Amino acid sequence: MNNRAQIRLLPDGRRLYLHDGPIDIILEAFGTPSAVKKAYQAAADRFLTVLDELCTELPHLRTRAGPQAPQLSGPVARRMAAAVAPFADRWFITPMAAVAGAVAEEILGSMTRAADLDRAYVNDGGDIALHLERGQPTNVVHHEAGGGV
Repeated sequence: MNNRAQIRLLPDGRRLYLHDGPIDIILEAFGTPSAVKKAYQAAADRFLTVLDELCTELPHLRTRAGPQAPQLSGPVARRMAAAVAPFADRWFITPMAAVAGAVAEEILGSMTRAADLDRAYVNDGGDIALHLERGQPTNVVHHEAGGGV
C-alpha cells in the first residue's frame, strides 16, 4: 500500500486533490452524484500505483527516445514514449518530457472507464486531460503568474 499519497476533496466539495511525490493533481468530474463518486474512487485507486510504476522504469524513462530506446512495460510509460516519439529523430528528448500529460490521461481514463460522465478534467501541474461528451461545454482559462488572465 502506498502510504505517501494524499487524496482528499478540496474545501469546495467538488474537486479531488491527489498528491504523491512530484505529482500534484486537481480533478473534477460532472455527472450524476453516483457517477462522480465512482469516478473519484477509480481515480484514487489508480493514483495509488502510478508513481511506483513509473519509478520501476525510471532509468529507461530517462533514456533518449527513439528506435534504440529500451522497451517500456507500464501503460503510463508507454504513453510517455509514444508522445515524444515524433520528435526523437530531430531532437534529444526523453519520455520524461511527457510525464505529467501521460499521468493526467491515465487518471482520466480510469475515471471514464468506471463511470458515465458528462465531462471531466484532470490537471497535473498544468498538463490537462479533458473528457467531454458530445454537446458538453467547458471553459479552460489560463492564468499568468502574477494574477493576470
